Amino acid sequence: MKPKKLIARSTSIVAASLLVCSWTQVASATGPVAVAPGRGGEVVMGQQSSPVRFSVEVGAGYLTGESKELVYWPTQGNHKASELTWAIDNLFMVGVGASLKVHDWMAVNFNGWIKATDGEGTMDDYDWMVRGGDWTDWSHHENTDVTEGSIMDFNVEFSFVRTDVVALKAITGYKRDNFGWEAYGGEYIYTEGGFRNTTGAISDSIATIGYEQTFTSLYFGLGMAAKFNNFELNSRFIYSPLVQGEATDYHYLRNLVTYDEGDDGDMIAFDVSGSFLINPQFTIEVGYSYQRYDMMQGDSEWHFRDDGVVYYFADGAGMDQTSSLLSVSLRYTF
Repeated sequence: MKPKKLIARSTSIVAASLLVCSWTQVASATGPVAVAPGRGGEVVMGQQSSPVRFSVEVGAGYLTGESKELVYWPTQGNHKASELTWAIDNLFMVGVGASLKVHDWMAVNFNGWIKATDGEGTMDDYDWMVRGGDWTDWSHHENTDVTEGSIMDFNVEFSFVRTDVVALKAITGYKRDNFGWEAYGGEYIYTEGGFRNTTGAISDSIATIGYEQTFTSLYFGLGMAAKFNNFELNSRFIYSPLVQGEATDYHYLRNLVTYDEGDDGDMIAFDVSGSFLINPQFTIEVGYSYQRYDMMQGDSEWHFRDDGVVYYFADGAGMDQTSSLLSVSLRYTF
């Protein structure tokens, strides 16, 4: 080989070696390099995305539901003396949420919903003055406002099965749900000297009964996520045997306030949602959730404010709650 060609070839080899060394040093300094398919089957080199992702979301929801308030006479064989059904016919909600995901196997989530305006509801009040008989007194309150409404949920998810398409998750969390009503006016049928022999109505300008109910629970459950291109389906089922409930009833016309509480109740809930990826940052989500707190019996205190007298009834109160929420949310991922 001629000296000039040998020198040129040696120079090329040295330059190529230096280039390879430089690339190796850069790759080592900047971290792992990912390989992704490019257009037309070509391979595109790029850096991996961050293992930690944070997202926030805002949403609007429509809630319907029903809560029951019961009064028992435990000394009379747990005789049901009164049952009030508080309905939520429609309640518009606004929601906020945040999620911190780590390496796709753990996520810390918060979701909160609160009423946008007072909602519409109704209330029916039945009384049983005779043990074992049919109801004796009834009142219906069409003019009922939903004055309190909030759902708070904090949870942690752990993905124990993961594929490119599906993930199965174990969930543990804490929930707090609060609803309140104010009933005005109403029409009634009472038993006075006969049987359901007295009827009448109260002006809608008069507040008759108010009620507020709060449930808190530590829960656990299972979840699933499935990804299909730009669409993701999520669902979960949760359960708690550790529900605590508190309720306050205001009988304005009698100046009577009752305070009820119970514990060790049961809650089940499930939700399902579909998320559509608009771009790498924005996602729109449509969801449905259902929750039910089973009837919980507990203690009650009756405060007769005019007389300054307080009565205590062990196992004298009951409460439950059921609700459904339809929602649309917009999520932004950092």
